[in-house]
Amino acid sequence: MNRYTRILAIFTAAYIGLALTWWSFLLFHKNEALYESHLQLRALADQHQLVLRPDLPDQATIIRTYQGQRMMIIGESLFILISVSIGIWLIFRSYLREQRVIRQRRNFLLSITHELKTPLTAMRLAFETIQKRQLNPDQLTRLVSSSVREADRLTETVNNLLLTARMDRKYVPRIEARTLQTALENWTAECQSFWSGRHITIHTNSARETPVNADWTGLDIIFRNLVENAVKYSPSDTPVHTSIEVHAGHLTLAVRDEGTGIPPSERQRIFDMFYRIGNEDTRAGKGTGLGLYLVREIVHQNKGKIELRSNEPKGSCFTIQLPI
Repeated sequence: MNRYTRILAIFTAAYIGLALTWWSFLLFHKNEALYESHLQLRALADQHQLVLRPDLPDQATIIRTYQGQRMMIIGESLFILISVSIGIWLIFRSYLREQRVIRQRRNFLLSITHELKTPLTAMRLAFETIQKRQLNPDQLTRLVSSSVREADRLTETVNNLLLTARMDRKYVPRIEARTLQTALENWTAECQSFWSGRHITIHTNSARETPVNADWTGLDIIFRNLVENAVKYSPSDTPVHTSIEVHAGHLTLAVRDEGTGIPPSERQRIFDMFYRIGNEDTRAGKGTGLGLYLVREIVHQNKGKIELRSNEPKGSCFTIQLPI
């Protein structure tokens, strides 16, 4: 049905363009013929000194009228053609955007199914193992720890979904006081819990014990999503560097990775809801396409700035700046 609709739209647009061109051509030649006939009649009257109707203009007026009508035909034809072209372009742009949203939602359903099913399957397998086998304390501890990590992953996915749903009613920043030392300790614990196999550094050059009034709940979400994005799209043997600084009434959070980087053509779209680079059917990486969208919305609601640039020599660097 979509293919037939596109064919009909293209056929209609082509017909309108051809019809407009044809009628403009006819009007132009009608104006030429009328101009020639008036000139001939004027010349004949002047040659034989005939008395013509008083409303017949002289030659100069005939030329001015002809030129004005010619410009009017050309101008109106171009105006209508441009207007129709813009209208068709807007219709097709709207159609393409709708198709892109449909594909993104389809990708989201595929990815969210994976994100919900994988931890549930892992936890079920662990519980069945505990139920059916006699395990020593070390084995039991490993299985329980694995189940807790999967439960945390599932909780994080659900929290992102709930937060995304609340974004329609606008995210409201919650300002609270926290020291940088507390933030570093919390984030280090998160890194050890979620990404224990990766080398993730967190540092600051600012005073660690001075309380900072900021939207720390939003910053926790920003940090978690940016680090997850860096871990996901960089090789497992490369580090992820993060830093947090306070200066000039602003808090700056930076996350750098050494992955493949993000093409310039994708740097605006990656912040769209559900958008992920590549094809969901063949993508191996996990994710829902909501992380960077949440980052952007939280930054905007805090009246902050977000910048994405290439890391040197390779990779990406996200920099968040929030007023405090």
